[in-house]
Amino acid sequence: MWDKNISAVDIQRETGIHATTISKIINGKHTNFGLDTVDKLCTVLDCKIQDLLKFERVNK
Repeated sequence: MWDKNISAVDIQRETGIHATTISKIINGKHTNFGLDTVDKLCTVLDCKIQDLLKFERVNK
């Protein structure tokens, strides 16, 4: 995500996503966010969904 040379503040300004949410995503503490957030991030970062998310199967 940071290969795009864009700051968290710039992402917040361009997406309208709350700064706290962006910080939690960056630090791996926010793992449950909506597709609207993913769409906004992909648009601003000009990336694909798989560049942002990784699927990990939870064994039940």
